[in-house]
Amino acid sequence: MSHQEHVETYRAALEAATGELDNLFEEARRLRNRMEQIDSAITALKPLLASTMEGQPVSQPMSTGYAQDMSTDAVPMKQQIDAALGLVFA
Repeated sequence: MSHQEHVETYRAALEAATGELDNLFEEARRLRNRMEQIDSAITALKPLLASTMEGQPVSQPMSTGYAQDMSTDAVPMKQQIDAALGLVFA
């Protein structure tokens, strides 16, 4: 193998590795964004979980279905969760 062939082989390997690294960075960015969404949802749900764990009645009724239970008491908690997850509905 000539020097030029070695250079081309290494260049191709470097390009392949760089492409894979770019994919890994993109996946890491996507996972960080998802982790932030989950952290926001956990923060929004902490009051509900804390009151449930202490055996106290929950001040906001739990919804039986995502769009079914839209009582006025359930709307604020649902809006907090949607906002924490970055969900926007018209």
